[in-house]
Amino acid sequence: MSFSLLSLLFLLTPEAAGSGSASAGSFLSDPDYAVCAERVLKDATEGREFAKRWVNDAGGAPAQHCLAVADLKAGFPKLAAVRLEELSERADAGDDISRGRILSQAALAYLEAQEVAEAARAIGAAFIMAPDDDALYLPAAKVYAAEERRQATVDAVTAAEARGIASSEGYVLRGRARYTFAAYREAADDVIAALKLDPVNIDALVLRGDLAQQGIDIRADYSAALRKRKKS
Repeated sequence: MSFSLLSLLFLLTPEAAGSGSASAGSFLSDPDYAVCAERVLKDATEGREFAKRWVNDAGGAPAQHCLAVADLKAGFPKLAAVRLEELSERADAGDDISRGRILSQAALAYLEAQEVAEAARAIGAAFIMAPDDDALYLPAAKVYAAEERRQATVDAVTAAEARGIASSEGYVLRGRARYTFAAYREAADDVIAALKLDPVNIDALVLRGDLAQQGIDIRADYSAALRKRKKS
């Protein structure tokens, strides 16, 4: 899959909420969810069967979320997306932040299924549900990039950065959008920022090569960052 399953699992945790809301994603505190997630990560097929049994045993929102993640890992992203959208409508899915993030997960799953229009619809619904949630901007940037809405991509990554949310993937998305505008210097800044976070990010390295062909040679040394990453 093209995006991190672990990120999908983490997106709803209270630690990621950034809002101080104790209820945001609180259903993931269910100890059975941790067991289910571990099984899914270890073996998609066995974990998916476990999640199905848990859903049938009235496991509620945590069980449905785990099953959606299992669908995704097993190679059924559209099914995962539909399941996540259904989950966002459940009374036990949490507060508006949780629901918005579930919808943003559905958007990413739709992207995995190459259903870009559905992804755009889901991320739009996420912003309606939780308009003040900073965590929605990076998923939105992925959707906008898939739609080739380049200025919207730049704006979404910039909004996330302004809120203290940065990722190598986000910088690459913004850098690639800026490259299409021939804003090569700004794109180079994004490459540098991306490689500082992830010195072996393939997309950032490809963009650096493309910039070199435009006469923008990035010679920064990322060996120290790479050594730090290996130690961690």
